[in-house]
Amino acid sequence: MPFGANHILGGVPLWLWLLFHLVVIALLAADFFLTRDALSSHAVERRSHWLTAIWVGAALLFALLVYRALSARYALEYLTGYGIEESLSIDNLFVFLVLFRTFNLKSAAQRRVLFFGVLGAIAMRAILIFAGIRLLNAFAWMNYIFGGILLYTAWHVLQKLREHRPEQSPRWIGWLSWRLPMASQEQDEHFVVREEGRMRLTPLFLALVAIEITDLIFATDSIPAVLAVSHHPFVVYSSNIFAVLGLRSFYFTLAAALERLHKLRYGLVVILAFVGAKMLLAHVVAVPIWISLAVLGSAVAVTAIWSLVSEPASAQ
Repeated sequence: MPFGANHILGGVPLWLWLLFHLVVIALLAADFFLTRDALSSHAVERRSHWLTAIWVGAALLFALLVYRALSARYALEYLTGYGIEESLSIDNLFVFLVLFRTFNLKSAAQRRVLFFGVLGAIAMRAILIFAGIRLLNAFAWMNYIFGGILLYTAWHVLQKLREHRPEQSPRWIGWLSWRLPMASQEQDEHFVVREEGRMRLTPLFLALVAIEITDLIFATDSIPAVLAVSHHPFVVYSSNIFAVLGLRSFYFTLAAALERLHKLRYGLVVILAFVGAKMLLAHVVAVPIWISLAVLGSAVAVTAIWSLVSEPASAQ
């Protein structure tokens, strides 16, 4: 193997990297072909239930492969990282709901935006993950920077919840729509169209940009959170990508219930605060992986039950 290749691969066999990407490509293809002809929102929701089960099942089965190919420790790190990323991605879903309402996108258009949005998110996440690992390995004090980011984010989310501030569409969307060459006709299928001999952008394109920027913002929280659990490149990358790829079907599965599960964000505050404190105290207290898993599961379970037994957000 050439010099430096083992470092780039994280000491993981090349076949495991290749297998991971083959699985991802196969599942993406299944996701695309199984939903492209679903016209009604009910059909999309029904198929999304199955696709969500497939994505989650594939992610859990991949943990067994990590266990066999690497070790039990890395398998636990993978599961914890995947659980953290899935939990924090719930906040993305609330923002997606607001953005789609802002652009008044139909179900088919939402699927199209999310599919290409997920593909763009993969590239961004890969860059951020490997850059973050490199920073942590080169500068130990980056733990404190990342931990501080997570604690600040937890405080910021808690403040929004206490003030009952609803999600609002970003102001820059209106600013961009006035300054970019926008199409006069609404489009649900194309990002760019030709009108009067000129290429013009559609609201679908603005929605895609908004989704990509939203993911980039959330990645600055979720990636440091996963890096608090593991610095292994393959473990962090695979757990993160599996969680991101399931966002599309996860959104359509939970879209109808998101407003009912409004208390889940308190669980995200707990997770962010716990992981941030863990990073800040890493050189003082060693927190076992199983405790991280227990905190993660408890935060989601308790706030989900709290949501179901409390009044819906719209009634408050």
